[in-house]
Amino acid sequence: MAKDMKSKFPGSLREQKDAANAEGDKVSVKIDEAFTKLAKKMRERADKAKAKIDGTKKPEKRAVLLRRFELYADAATHLEEHLANRND
Repeated sequence: MAKDMKSKFPGSLREQKDAANAEGDKVSVKIDEAFTKLAKKMRERADKAKAKIDGTKKPEKRAVLLRRFELYADAATHLEEHLANRND
């Protein structure tokens, strides 16, 4: 009669699940921190572009700066909304 095959993984399945969940939580926190940092950077760049718009008289340059402001602001808003939805 053959011996019952046992799992080669150390520890119980419950301990493995807890370890995987803890690792997932740790990685999620790191991702959220990176998203927060990136959103802040995008918001700062949007503010910088908006400040330059007021000092620019050429219509072409104003249009470029306005578009830059819109893109950075949209990116920051998207990241902030994503973070808000994850926390709900």
